[in-house]
Amino acid sequence: MKKILILSLVGAFVFASCKKDKTDEPTTGGTAPVSEYTLLKKDTTANDLVVELYAKTETIEVGYAKLYVKVKNFAGDAIENATLAFMPEMDMGNMQHSSPLEQPVFNSNTKMYEGMVVFTMHSGLGDWTLDVDVNGEIVTFPVNVLDSQTGTKYVGSYTGTDAEKYIVTLVKPFDWKVGMNAVSIMVHKKESMMSFPAVDNFTIEMDPQMISMGHGSPNNTSPISVGNGYYEGQVNYTMTGDWRLNFLLMSAGDTIVENAYIDILF
Repeated sequence: MKKILILSLVGAFVFASCKKDKTDEPTTGGTAPVSEYTLLKKDTTANDLVVELYAKTETIEVGYAKLYVKVKNFAGDAIENATLAFMPEMDMGNMQHSSPLEQPVFNSNTKMYEGMVVFTMHSGLGDWTLDVDVNGEIVTFPVNVLDSQTGTKYVGSYTGTDAEKYIVTLVKPFDWKVGMNAVSIMVHKKESMMSFPAVDNFTIEMDPQMISMGHGSPNNTSPISVGNGYYEGQVNYTMTGDWRLNFLLMSAGDTIVENAYIDILF
């Protein structure tokens, strides 16, 4: 009986220790473990604030990229009431331009400011930087944007019948499988070299085609607007391989963009 009691006490101690180790996992200042995010860059402002740029991947590729910023004082305390703004810029030497984005919003769970940038081209064509404005002070981070995997295309620019330019982007993350998949895209209009507002008023028709096999798939649901430039639908992949999602973008019954597409390989 004593042996059973001792073993029970030891087991309880080990279980409690394991739970404590998991709870005490180092964090980024909020509730999210450091391992969930990759620190890309860090810098300080003139007012002695530490600004850290994170992503959930070690590299940034052409297309949709969620970005996270942590602002701390030198003691390591998270600053929760800062005013932040993103401004990405591609310097191609003879011209500079920005890209579609979502301004960062503070998340009380992670203690991070969470935003999004669509990097429309890779860094081999120029130099990307991300200006992060923190309470009126700008910290500039260089960003190395890798080209997409061969056989894929996650973002494209198209001229509409209205003479406007539109950016169509596949939203990440995605984990494709054979069968029905949720699919989300974003649509932005190029208002100027530095302004790309979201567009919500399109009706979209989607036609998935497997390029190498020459066939489509049944039972798809074309994406519909859910606000802030996002359109969500369902795509049915009947097999693995090279799939192209063709899109028609229409407004008031008129086709505005008819050649938009996204290429997927899985």
